[in-house]
Amino acid sequence: MNANPLSTPHTRPRQNRDTQIAVVPCSAKYLGQMEMCHQLAYGYTTADIVSEDDAAEALTAEKFRQHLAIFPEGQFIALDKTTDRVVGLTASMRVNLDAHDAAKSWAELTNDG
Repeated sequence: MNANPLSTPHTRPRQNRDTQIAVVPCSAKYLGQMEMCHQLAYGYTTADIVSEDDAAEALTAEKFRQHLAIFPEGQFIALDKTTDRVVGLTASMRVNLDAHDAAKSWAELTNDG
Protein backbone atom coordinates (compact mmCIF):
# COMPACT_ATOMS: atom_id res chain seq x y z
CA MET A 1 0.00 0.00 0.00
CA ASN A 2 1.30 3.44 -0.93
CA ALA A 3 1.38 5.70 2.13
CA ASN A 4 2.42 8.78 0.12
CA PRO A 5 -0.19 11.51 0.82
CA LEU A 6 0.58 13.08 -2.57
CA SER A 7 -0.47 10.04 -4.57
CA THR A 8 -4.20 10.77 -4.77
CA PRO A 9 -5.65 11.07 -8.30
CA HIS A 10 -5.54 14.88 -8.21
CA THR A 11 -2.05 15.33 -6.80
CA ARG A 12 1.04 13.84 -8.32
CA PRO A 13 4.59 14.60 -7.23
CA ARG A 14 7.36 14.82 -9.79
CA GLN A 15 8.58 11.45 -10.97
CA ASN A 16 11.62 11.50 -8.70
CA ARG A 17 9.26 11.98 -5.71
CA ASP A 18 11.76 14.38 -4.23
CA THR A 19 9.47 17.42 -4.01
CA GLN A 20 6.59 18.65 -1.94
CA ILE A 21 5.10 20.64 -4.83
CA ALA A 22 1.83 19.19 -6.06
CA VAL A 23 -0.55 20.35 -8.78
CA VAL A 24 -4.07 20.30 -7.36
CA PRO A 25 -7.47 21.71 -8.30
CA CYS A 26 -7.74 25.18 -6.80
CA SER A 27 -10.29 26.08 -4.18
CA ALA A 28 -11.64 29.23 -2.60
CA LYS A 29 -9.25 28.71 0.32
CA TYR A 30 -6.34 29.82 -1.89
CA LEU A 31 -7.84 32.80 -3.76
CA GLY A 32 -5.82 35.44 -1.89
CA GLN A 33 -2.60 33.50 -2.39
CA MET A 34 -3.44 33.11 -6.08
CA GLU A 35 -3.81 36.88 -6.41
CA MET A 36 -0.42 37.40 -4.74
CA CYS A 37 1.20 34.70 -6.92
CA HIS A 38 -0.08 36.45 -10.05
CA GLN A 39 1.29 39.77 -8.84
CA LEU A 40 4.71 38.24 -8.10
CA ALA A 41 4.82 36.50 -11.48
CA TYR A 42 3.96 39.66 -13.42
CA GLY A 43 5.84 42.11 -11.20
CA TYR A 44 3.10 44.41 -9.93
CA THR A 45 1.26 45.23 -6.70
CA THR A 46 -2.21 46.57 -6.06
CA ALA A 47 -0.59 50.02 -5.67
CA ASP A 48 0.55 49.77 -9.30
CA ILE A 49 -3.03 49.47 -10.57
CA VAL A 50 -3.81 53.06 -11.51
CA SER A 51 -5.88 52.79 -14.69
CA GLU A 52 -8.90 50.88 -15.90
CA ASP A 53 -6.64 48.98 -18.30
CA ASP A 54 -4.39 47.93 -15.39
CA ALA A 55 -7.40 46.80 -13.38
CA ALA A 56 -8.80 44.85 -16.33
CA GLU A 57 -5.58 42.85 -16.76
CA ALA A 58 -4.90 42.21 -13.06
CA LEU A 59 -6.19 38.89 -11.78
CA THR A 60 -7.69 39.41 -8.34
CA ALA A 61 -9.06 36.98 -5.78
CA GLU A 62 -12.56 37.93 -6.95
CA LYS A 63 -11.71 37.21 -10.58
CA PHE A 64 -10.26 33.83 -9.58
CA ARG A 65 -13.52 33.19 -7.68
CA GLN A 66 -15.41 33.85 -10.93
CA HIS A 67 -13.12 31.41 -12.77
CA LEU A 68 -13.97 28.74 -10.19
CA ALA A 69 -17.68 29.43 -10.56
CA ILE A 70 -17.64 29.30 -14.35
CA PHE A 71 -15.06 26.59 -15.14
CA PRO A 72 -13.95 24.86 -11.91
CA GLU A 73 -12.48 21.82 -13.65
CA GLY A 74 -9.98 24.02 -15.51
CA GLN A 75 -8.39 25.80 -12.53
CA PHE A 76 -5.25 24.40 -10.88
CA ILE A 77 -2.58 25.56 -8.47
CA ALA A 78 0.94 24.37 -7.72
CA LEU A 79 0.95 24.00 -3.96
CA ASP A 80 3.92 23.61 -1.64
CA LYS A 81 2.48 20.93 0.61
CA THR A 82 4.97 21.65 3.41
CA THR A 83 3.85 25.28 3.79
CA ASP A 84 0.37 25.13 2.20
CA ARG A 85 1.51 27.99 -0.05
CA VAL A 86 0.55 28.61 -3.68
CA VAL A 87 3.72 28.70 -5.79
CA GLY A 88 2.08 28.57 -9.24
CA LEU A 89 -1.33 28.61 -10.89
CA THR A 90 -3.27 28.31 -14.10
CA ALA A 91 -5.89 30.70 -15.38
CA SER A 92 -7.68 28.75 -18.04
CA MET A 93 -10.90 29.10 -19.93
CA ARG A 94 -12.71 27.37 -22.75
CA VAL A 95 -13.87 29.51 -25.64
CA ASN A 96 -14.86 29.11 -29.25
CA LEU A 97 -12.90 31.80 -31.07
CA ASP A 98 -13.39 33.14 -34.53
CA ALA A 99 -10.20 34.19 -36.32
CA HIS A 100 -10.83 37.88 -35.63
CA ASP A 101 -11.23 37.24 -31.89
CA ALA A 102 -7.70 35.86 -31.49
CA ALA A 103 -6.20 39.37 -31.35
CA LYS A 104 -8.26 40.45 -28.33
CA SER A 105 -6.71 40.88 -24.90
CA TRP A 106 -7.45 38.58 -21.96
CA ALA A 107 -9.61 41.32 -20.43
CA GLU A 108 -11.67 41.67 -23.61
CA LEU A 109 -12.10 37.93 -24.06
CA THR A 110 -13.19 37.43 -20.45
CA ASN A 111 -15.23 40.63 -19.97
CA ASP A 112 -12.61 41.94 -17.51
CA GLY A 113 -11.69 38.70 -15.87
